[in-house]
Amino acid sequence: MQLATLHRLAQASSLAYLSIDKIPSSPYYQTSQLQPILQVVDAQSESGATVFLPRSPVDDSSVIVACRGSANLKNFGTNLQFNLVPATKLSRSDVPPDGLIHEGFQDASLGLWGELRPKLFELLRDEESTRLKNVVFTGHSLGAATALLCSIHYTASLENVFKPKPTVVSFGGPKLCNASLARFLRNTALSECDVLHLVHDKDPVLANNQILWDRLGFENVGVEMECDPRNPTVYTEERSGGRSFAWNIVDHCYYMGVFVGPRVF
Repeated sequence: MQLATLHRLAQASSLAYLSIDKIPSSPYYQTSQLQPILQVVDAQSESGATVFLPRSPVDDSSVIVACRGSANLKNFGTNLQFNLVPATKLSRSDVPPDGLIHEGFQDASLGLWGELRPKLFELLRDEESTRLKNVVFTGHSLGAATALLCSIHYTASLENVFKPKPTVVSFGGPKLCNASLARFLRNTALSECDVLHLVHDKDPVLANNQILWDRLGFENVGVEMECDPRNPTVYTEERSGGRSFAWNIVDHCYYMGVFVGPRVF
């Protein structure tokens, strides 16, 4: 995937933190050249997502589903529901019985997908005969987790038989499942999909949770790559090592030179 595309997805993930009426006031609205088409929020978990289309008809014709990261107390509570539970709420009947998942993320994604699905598929039906080429699920932090899980609901949908396979690109996303489920998602549920997790060493949320994820046996579903927090740069080798010490929480909100986090108005 081109660097400019990844930078645009970081901007989409940032814009997803804003209500749809405030998106045009953000500088990322102009630089990304993305138009918000619809926005949904799950009433139970208060997780949200915004769907974008490119404003230029000759530009990349992807539909971008940007899931919002933590923006309120209920969202932060979702992050803390890290008990491993059976992955029975992913719209699939073939999940291995020993496949376990972060409880809060599974519940939040199920509620969010229930709100997103009818509106997204209505949009895809309107777009597929004209310019639709790809569907990308993206998001930052909590939004990275719900984006990945919503892509699984998307691929499992019977309505999706003739729809394009999704791409998943996340920023500062958590690990969310055990090894058994990660293998199933890599090899079966998302086997035809590109899944890229962009991270950086200065992100304290990732650094401070790594010990917990290791203890729980969590694994990545896709490929993890290092990026620069303050510049639109991605390094070319897949990340394989541990994380260095990080402490500044603000660094969790910078990816590829984009501020990706909640705003205070």
